[in-house]
Amino acid sequence: MKKMYIALFAVLFALPLCAQETSQKEEKNKKEDVYVWCEMPRQKGKWYKLEKPTPKVVTDFQEKLIYLEILNPYDIVEKGKLDRATSDAILKMEKIKGVTYDSQELVGFTQGMKNRLNLMYHTAKRAAEAKEKQ
Repeated sequence: MKKMYIALFAVLFALPLCAQETSQKEEKNKKEDVYVWCEMPRQKGKWYKLEKPTPKVVTDFQEKLIYLEILNPYDIVEKGKLDRATSDAILKMEKIKGVTYDSQELVGFTQGMKNRLNLMYHTAKRAAEAKEKQ
């Protein structure tokens, strides 16, 4: 019976320690999140969380930006690496669409950026194909 009480007390004292470790991890993750102030045309500004890009997503972005002639092929240091030239090209592309960020350099993407890039890319691709047919 005595051993059971000791085990019960040990479990009760261990629970707050486990909870504290979990909350410290959550706080650390919140500190690592990057938010930028974004103003869309005809809308109020919002804080958007930038997602950490995977190499596949960055490579896709870089290839589409090259096609749009916003990013030059020689600007890319390494495929799938988000560097200064890529982030400057993304900011330039967003400015063309009328979207401004209160940031000089981006370290991630939002879903809106991906959507606008796809729209611009397919529009430019269709325009180039139509020009070739003429």
